[in-house]
Amino acid sequence: MPSTAETPRVFGRSHRHQKPMPNAGTIARESSTTKRRLSTLARSFSARKTSPPADTDATDISTNTPGTTTATKPVQIGIERESFGNWPNSEGLTPSDTLKFDIFHDERTPIELRVTGSIPDGVLYRTGPGGYQTETTSGTTISMSHWFDAFAQAHRFNLVSPTKVLYNSRHTCDDLLLEIRETGHLPAGFSFGQRRDPCQSFFKKFVSLFEPRVDLVAGGAKNASKVNCAVTISTNYPGLPDAPNASGAVKNLYNKTDATTLQALDPETLEPIGIANQASLHPELKGPCSAAHARSDPLTGDMFNYNLTLGKHPQYKIFQVSKATGKTTVLATITDAPGAYIHSFFLTPRYVVLCVWGAYYSMGGLKMLYHKNVIDAIDAWDPNKQTRWYVIDRTEARRCVVSSHPCPPFFAFHSVNAWEEGGTVVAEVPVYDNLDVIKKFYVENLKGDSRAAWTWAEKGRPKLTRWRMDTTVDGSKAEVVFELDKDSSMELPTMNPDFVTLPHRFTYGLLNRVKSTLLDGIVKFDSSTRTSLVWEVHGHTPSECTFVPDPQGTEEDDGVLLSIVLDGFAKKSYLLVLRAKDLVEVARAELDTAVSFGFHGKHVNGERSVEW
Repeated sequence: MPSTAETPRVFGRSHRHQKPMPNAGTIARESSTTKRRLSTLARSFSARKTSPPADTDATDISTNTPGTTTATKPVQIGIERESFGNWPNSEGLTPSDTLKFDIFHDERTPIELRVTGSIPDGVLYRTGPGGYQTETTSGTTISMSHWFDAFAQAHRFNLVSPTKVLYNSRHTCDDLLLEIRETGHLPAGFSFGQRRDPCQSFFKKFVSLFEPRVDLVAGGAKNASKVNCAVTISTNYPGLPDAPNASGAVKNLYNKTDATTLQALDPETLEPIGIANQASLHPELKGPCSAAHARSDPLTGDMFNYNLTLGKHPQYKIFQVSKATGKTTVLATITDAPGAYIHSFFLTPRYVVLCVWGAYYSMGGLKMLYHKNVIDAIDAWDPNKQTRWYVIDRTEARRCVVSSHPCPPFFAFHSVNAWEEGGTVVAEVPVYDNLDVIKKFYVENLKGDSRAAWTWAEKGRPKLTRWRMDTTVDGSKAEVVFELDKDSSMELPTMNPDFVTLPHRFTYGLLNRVKSTLLDGIVKFDSSTRTSLVWEVHGHTPSECTFVPDPQGTEEDDGVLLSIVLDGFAKKSYLLVLRAKDLVEVARAELDTAVSFGFHGKHVNGERSVEW
């Protein structure tokens, strides 16, 4: 339940220029009032137990703790447990109330949720898995084995007022599921980790994997639910068609993944209404791969991404879509980097920064023709092959690669932020020592009641790392500014969107301290004091946090965090609202069902829409 602490002012629309931007000195200072508040709330990580006492209601345990975590003891594989560490999470991966079909419940007609506390205005969109298996007409079962390949579902939380939340959701690939059920196999195309039957002609594989699905795009609305896009979700994407009946601030809504296909959804009903791809934006964007996380300029709204063409000589085309005109411009082409799986990148006021980290496609991506999935097409981890950063000037006067910077090998999913300090670029990202995390995300390696998950619990944990590179010296090494330990670092990082492309102090994200097989807390990291603050409730698994700034705030951490949390004991989810300054719960909106563990979301209030 919400804390009895003072309930903050409910705030609505946020505009970048409504408040003066704090200078570096303001960002670096922390008020004595905040220090006293954190001190009062604090208790050390080492004082926490890994599970609640037997006579304690787990839902009443919440901690807000500065400091650093301590490692938990390795799991003893020989001991049978109902759920890893008494932290049930399987309901967020495979619902237990289904019989033949592993499909999450959806609510196509909005329902009102039970609200306590005060929730900020706006709409929160979420996207992610809506089920992992379906039965065919012949009686066989088609199962998707990787977290990233599940059948898509979108969610909408309409935050009508401080005490009223309406929720609706929809599966967004119904026609794809129908085709699978009727044919008994997955259609052409490639997935992230799903292994396929290779018994198709080489030519058909080449066409389906290395060319945009123009056939689907040309079909328009009738093919809208024949694609499976469920990783990120964008609002008001420039250069792409608006929804026909859009009447509010959200003119268009697009589901995206690490391919170049985008799926248009109705902003209110979430019904699939169309398909587009990057070739729709510019004829040179012919490759099949891109970043699920596009980036937008916070001031102009211009959108940025890359397009990767695979083959013997891979090509990355870095492009920009103008918010004002809808025109797409190719800023630069990179031809000296290996083709790699790159989920996100960086943006500063002047530069696009692409980091080609160590998930390199074997044979220029040709292995994907056979395996038809990303994982099996990636080369084995090579600890001797350096990662390389590319800095692309995006200003109109000088559109080109200005420098590249090698560094020791690492892998990453999610960039946090980047900015400029004179002639240097500073970038922050959670990094991995190898590629274990990609295979860790097979569903059986995540479920708390799965034996396989026990052996993966310690693997695939990131270290939040900040880098610096001198753009005035091409070829100079990217250097580490700081690196956090794995118990304090986070995945699915976020920050105040008002500070995107500017120096930021606070990074928020989800912890993996091996208390469960997936995620076990929400953390706020202060890069100035190098300390962390944690929210956790035993057995409650959070999803990615979304930062909603207070438009009348004066500090970087004035605002709230929104997260969809699964109560693993009750097998139900709730929308959690935390005050970003101290991670105290100020509100929640409760559902009567479980929402699947999704990936990413977007809060909108007004037409301003920062993408990262």
